[in-house]
Amino acid sequence: MKQLIYIYLFFGALISCQSNNSHKTEADSSNKLKSEKNDSIQQEIKQLDLANDKKEKSIFIKDSADYSISFLNEMIKSGMDNVSLVDSFLILSPTDTITFPQIPKVGEKKTLTAKKDELAIALMIERINQTTIDYKIEMVQFGNISYNYEGQANLMPTFYLGDETDESSLSGISYMSTEFSSNQDSCYIYIRLGKEEDSGPYLLGKIIKNCNGKIKNIDLNNFPTLVEK
Repeated sequence: MKQLIYIYLFFGALISCQSNNSHKTEADSSNKLKSEKNDSIQQEIKQLDLANDKKEKSIFIKDSADYSISFLNEMIKSGMDNVSLVDSFLILSPTDTITFPQIPKVGEKKTLTAKKDELAIALMIERINQTTIDYKIEMVQFGNISYNYEGQANLMPTFYLGDETDESSLSGISYMSTEFSSNQDSCYIYIRLGKEEDSGPYLLGKIIKNCNGKIKNIDLNNFPTLVEK
């Protein structure tokens, strides 16, 4: 039976029309952007649908703006079905509901830094929805060697299977962390964020990253924990 993927996109009611023409233009523009994004998601899913016709599947999405297209595509590719995405919840069944990680919270901006020997790293992040962070990374090594890069990193749909475990360079104690990642060609970045009580109330981060120009690859062992400023 041909696979069917139903995505229901619910949006809040549009604000009342204003007599001011500029307000109307802004509302029309916002609505157009939402429509374009929804059309893009539906097209992505139709393409995946053609590749698999074994059984009927369904994914319910309350608001596509809460999740990245990359996350939704990975969910479909992984074979997940009969699931619902509602606000900060991933509903796997009537008795199994998972909350998306809330560290950092949606809308929060954080800067984390660390230094080892001649290398200093600053990581700026902003949580933009339930699945995604914007990030900018700056690396400076003694001798005026530097590397800057910015992009987006996402949760994997299987995040609910368990958190990552990292060790704080401040306390030596292990803590649970959430991993956001991005892979393009042979380049990758993994950003792992969490908190550890004995290290203080600060957000902690570890990164795994290659393709850093003339600067060495960074992994969990060769660079310390980044700490919120």
